[in-house]
Amino acid sequence: MLNYQFPRVAASCWRTQIFRGWILSLGLVTVGVTGCGSTTTSSPEEASPEESSRANPGASHPGSASGPAASHQLVDEQNSSSSDSLPSPAMANPPAASSSSGELASSSASATDSVQRPDSAEPIEQLPSPTALIPRLELKSGWSPSQLEDFLGDADAEMGGLINSRSGAMDPQALRTEVERIVTLKRVAAERLSEHPDATEREQANGHRGVLQSLSHLASMGDVKAATELQAVAEESRHSSNPALRADSQLVLIGLAIESLRHGKADAAQRILSLLDELLDTDEQVDVATLMVLGQAKDALLQYEYQDEAEQVRDLILERFSGAQDAEVARMAALIAASGFSQADTALERLDQLRQQWVTAAPEASDPEGDQDAAERVTAAAWRAAVDEVLTTPADVLTVEFLCGASLEAEAVGREDIAAATYEVLQKDFSQRQDALGQVARTALRARENREAVIGQDFDPDLPSVDGRPLKMEDYRGKVVLMPFWSSAFPTSLAVLPNLQEIQAANPDSVAVVGMNLDVAGTDVAGFLQRENLSLPSFRSESDPGADIVNEVAYRFGAVTLLFVAVIDAEGQVVHLDFSGEDLTSEVQKRIR
Repeated sequence: MLNYQFPRVAASCWRTQIFRGWILSLGLVTVGVTGCGSTTTSSPEEASPEESSRANPGASHPGSASGPAASHQLVDEQNSSSSDSLPSPAMANPPAASSSSGELASSSASATDSVQRPDSAEPIEQLPSPTALIPRLELKSGWSPSQLEDFLGDADAEMGGLINSRSGAMDPQALRTEVERIVTLKRVAAERLSEHPDATEREQANGHRGVLQSLSHLASMGDVKAATELQAVAEESRHSSNPALRADSQLVLIGLAIESLRHGKADAAQRILSLLDELLDTDEQVDVATLMVLGQAKDALLQYEYQDEAEQVRDLILERFSGAQDAEVARMAALIAASGFSQADTALERLDQLRQQWVTAAPEASDPEGDQDAAERVTAAAWRAAVDEVLTTPADVLTVEFLCGASLEAEAVGREDIAAATYEVLQKDFSQRQDALGQVARTALRARENREAVIGQDFDPDLPSVDGRPLKMEDYRGKVVLMPFWSSAFPTSLAVLPNLQEIQAANPDSVAVVGMNLDVAGTDVAGFLQRENLSLPSFRSESDPGADIVNEVAYRFGAVTLLFVAVIDAEGQVVHLDFSGEDLTSEVQKRIR
């Protein structure tokens, strides 16, 4: 298939803007930043209910509900290992903020006394290990900058193992003690690296970043002294010439400003906006961690009824991310920007209401005339005017996907006038853009061209069958072939199969049903058919998600959605494509000799 799929009613995909799903209210301690380049996230289940509710008091409002947006989470920022990757807002939590889903010691909600860090000038005396199952890290004096950097990486990996429960059977207090020990060692190593006379500027900057991260961890575990030092260190480094250190420091300060907002500080909202402007005042590419911080700031401002300021942050998100080259990042930005804001009486809502009218009015096999009065009320001109109203404000990728889905749905229900008007907008306003919006529009336009071009073409693929038995289209000459495109990953792609088999049963000498399977290599397709008790001879066209064209056959047919059925006549030519899921009896009757 092409690089994305429209659902059955694809035009409704914009509704995912109102969900957050994976955009949980992060609080300030949701991601354990472990080291100068590695970020490890603990699961929400690792936090106690009490901690989660204190850290996320607004979790019950509609903006925090999970939903379809979860299916859009395709950016795996949590597994980044780049040495220059930005940290998460985890670094920004002072001890006043209760732990949320990612706190390292989720079972120990109470704050502990300040951790006493060893003198950095002396070798570190190893604390007693809480369990023999944990490898012991040792920090030695006299190490070179490269050895200290290696140690920071080892500390990251060790904490990642602890957070992800790879440390064996540990009680919560033992886990907390071990994490405190590793963080303390890491801080000392980071300070040595930042002050090492032989360290390069990059190594010194990584040392400063390690100090920030260590202080963040300690603060999140209730170390009041570390929390105080964290803000001071961040202020010192917020204008650093090193981009990564500068961004780390600014993210810390933004998180602290959000916490001040939660504690009712009068100027906190304006300080958040000022720090965000400072963070984004760069020509360098900003990453997903920054996007998540912007979303967190917007949500906090909304929660405490700073509507105007929240709208400013929303505009910043769309301005900086909606034109991202990566479609998934652009989609994530659109979801984050829209969450928490009402969609009622917006131009897009009104456009969707029009869409529902012409979908409802469309004729079906059981009612060939449809609702003519309702159909006439939604003219192509009225639809185009509503689209133009939506586009009076800058579009995001979800808006473009809505238009792509609506155009496809218009094709499916026979509203070629509305489909043509929508494709015209995609061509005119988006096809030349060199960003995610342009990619999405070009995909839809190319798919439409391919659907038009395949009609009238012979189709005799040189492909194996799903069960290894010989399968050739020439064996079905003289019959109308109904070919559903399907994948075991999308079982609903075979929802149309009963109708196709009914048509075949009624016309056994004139109709055959032959599938086109699109699963990726290594899928047990035959096993799937056997488990589902399905009898469906099928060609096997393997998909490659990493390729420019994911599936050659689907690309040729312009298939961007499942359900999708190709109708091939008795001479072996493609004569009709259907992606409505409706009864195809009348279409087949026209083709039977």
